[in-house]
Parts: sequence; C-alpha cells; structure tokens
Amino acid sequence: MSPVWTTPVQGQQRLWIAEEMAAASAYHVSTGLRMRGELDEQALLKAIRGTVSRHESLRCALRLDDDGQLSCEVREPDSFAVEAVDLTGTDEASARLSEFSVEFSRRRFDLASEVLRIALVKVAEDDHVLLVVGHHVVFDDWSVSLFFRELEIGYAAACHGSDPDRLLPPLEFGYAELAAEEQAAIDNKIIEKQTAYWADQLAGALPCELPLDRLRPAVPSGLGVRLHFSVPHSLGKRLVEVGREYGATGFMTAVAVFHAVLRRRTGREDITVGTVVSGRTSPERERLIINLVNLLAIRSRLPGKPRFVDLLGEVRTAVLGAFAHQEATLSDALGRLRAENPEGRPADLGILFEVQNNTNAHMGAFLGLTDDDLPAFEGLATSAYLIPDIRVRFDLEMQIVVTGPGQFDGVLVYSPEVFEEGTMRALIEEFQAVVRAVVRDPFIVLDDAQLPSEESPALTC
Repeated sequence: MSPVWTTPVQGQQRLWIAEEMAAASAYHVSTGLRMRGELDEQALLKAIRGTVSRHESLRCALRLDDDGQLSCEVREPDSFAVEAVDLTGTDEASARLSEFSVEFSRRRFDLASEVLRIALVKVAEDDHVLLVVGHHVVFDDWSVSLFFRELEIGYAAACHGSDPDRLLPPLEFGYAELAAEEQAAIDNKIIEKQTAYWADQLAGALPCELPLDRLRPAVPSGLGVRLHFSVPHSLGKRLVEVGREYGATGFMTAVAVFHAVLRRRTGREDITVGTVVSGRTSPERERLIINLVNLLAIRSRLPGKPRFVDLLGEVRTAVLGAFAHQEATLSDALGRLRAENPEGRPADLGILFEVQNNTNAHMGAFLGLTDDDLPAFEGLATSAYLIPDIRVRFDLEMQIVVTGPGQFDGVLVYSPEVFEEGTMRALIEEFQAVVRAVVRDPFIVLDDAQLPSEESPALTC
C-alpha cells in the first residue's frame, strides 16, 4: 500500500528545525507507568497498536521532499513495534531498569523514521514498566494524558474481546483539517495582525540574561534538575481570593507574584516571562494526539516602586492580550523585529512560568503521571514510574499545579550546567515569601516585602 503524504502543521515544522539545529535533543517527552499484578501482555500490545492506528500523528515520519519542503509520511499501523525487555532473573533488576529507562529516554530520534517509541520492561512475573517516549513534534502534556486514557479503554476492550472504537468518539479531524485552519488564519490576515501585535509588545524588551553560577557550555546537554515545593493551603486560598478581588484569575495572580520576585532580584522595571497555551481551542482539537502548544510572552513595565495590586493589574492586561493573540508565534514576531532592527536584540525568552489545573493537564516533563492520569487497568495496581531523565528547554522553568481549591504544588526545573542548586532554592523561597507578603497586604510596595534572604544571587532578566 502506498504511503500517505501530508503537510506538517506549523508547530511541527518549527520543532523539526530546532531538532536539526540542536547538538543534543531537549525535545523528548518521557513517561513511565508501573503495573503490578497479572498483566495481559497481548491485550496491552493490542491497545497500544489501536491507539497508534487511531492517531496518524504517531505514525508520521518527517523528511524533506525533492523540492526541499518538509513533508510528513503517515505510515501503516503495522510499521510500529514495541520494544520488549526482560529483566527477570537478572541481578539488581531495579538498577538495570533505571539504567535502561534513562538510555531509552535519551536515545535521539531520527524524525525521518520515528516520532514515538515504547518499551515494555518485565521486571518480574507480576511487575512490568511501560516506557513511553515521544518527540515534541507529536507529544505535548495534553497528548500524554490522552494517550493513557485511550490506552486504558483499549486494554479493557482487548481483555474482554470488545471493540474500543465503540467507546471512543470518531476522529474526523486530523492533519488536513489542522492545515486548513492554519491556512484560513493566514488568508484572513489573522496571523499577520497577531504577529504585528507581538512585535509591538516585544519591541524594546531585553533578552533574559541570568547571572550564571557556571559558564554556559558551548553545547548544552538539555539535561535538567527538578526541585519540588508547595504553597500552604491557607496561603494559596487567600492568594486566589486576592486576585479575584481585583478581577484577576489565579493564573494572573501567580504570574504577578513571579514578576514581583524578578523585579526585586533584578531591580528592573521591565520583565518578560514566557508561558504556554495548549492550543486546544475546540472539541475536535481536544481529541488529537499532537503538539499544539504555543509559547506566549507576558511583559510588565511599571516604573518606580509599584504596589502589588498595580503589578497585578499590569499583568492582567498583558495576559488578556496574550491569550487574545495566541494563534501567532513569537518566533515570527521576533524575526520581524530582527529584520526591522538588525542591531537590536529582541528578547528571546529564557524563563518559563506555567500554572496548570491538575484535573485537565498532565505534568509530563515535570512530575510524571498524576493521579488523574493513571490508567485503571483491570487486575493491576498502577503507579507512575519517574524516569530519572529531566529535560529542560529553558534556563529556568517554574510550574504551579492547582491540585484543589487554593491548593498549589510547584516544580522548578533548571539547567545544572549553569545554575547551582542553592541559587534555585533561594528563588523558590523568595517566591513563597512574596506570596506570604501579598496575602497579608495586597497594597504592599514590592521593595518593602520581607524576603527570606537578601544575600541570594540576583537574577537579571
């Protein structure tokens, strides 16, 4: 049967270029699932094949055609194979599992042949680990969560001899439809107008340049370290209430706190931080396994010594503007600024800040599978298996996950090649201290906030 060729969506094209230019890939999304009990291996393999068959993105191979254009070959489902690894009878199986999972996660993708790889590791007769590694061209956090939800349905169906397609909504929206939507946005001048908005927003913004604890290597490895922290429930609840009192969401309020931290540590009045949106703007998009994430910038510019409520208002306006212009890409806007002013230095983002709701988001690169994402396999006890391989695409990424009303957990992922752990822990402590300060007094002048350490190294954004 002849292969099916299609045009990759714009996000895939950008990631393909980034992968080609990178000396080491930071674009792997790695997740592990531990299954204890009597596993029906054939049922699991059938469920995996069914999910791969259902989503053409998982079977795509990206390569340049004869005209030098990037094209996507959608392969037959039979071309996908699961790697089987048997560690039973080996010494120190747990250590061997850890070593293999890291190697499997770091193995670089050849996007001309694969975008997804899966291994089923047998640790003991009643202990298996499923390792799933996808390239960012097809996997975002939403996709990982969706993948495991469909795997749960497929496994149950395979165990009982039923058809999983009867339990899943039909996919009538794919590459062709996504490409048509993107082209319509271009034809209707939506992208042009939104790109102009971002070029205006980022004009004059300086790049994020963090004072490094170590010299930046010529070839970054993309490896990261993760630190966990939390915000006490009483403080988190009050922080949300403070934001609501001034017309701001919990996301806006948390971003304002982060901006406040950076203002204090830099002495700068102009702060730009990146954030992401899922791109799941319709029910059809919500059912797709593909990377639709887009990067946005949140910029605040307040002179003098503003009160926190003033900064919150500035951030609120910036967030509303960013979300209203989320179809355009920052890379296009930055390219326009560079073309207009070759001597200028438009702000490439080096810091990322996210707030996610645990009920509908997956923290793949940060925490692994959350409780909401864990598939319920019949007769098996499932738990997340954290692959000890952290990838980071920014110098610093902070994510706050909302686990309940006013309940926040956080993760800070950073590059150990440029930062010491102590520097990053000081940043976390400062974030928590600013939360305490603004909860006590939303009108507090930021420079007067009592912080835990005045001696921690400054960050320069």
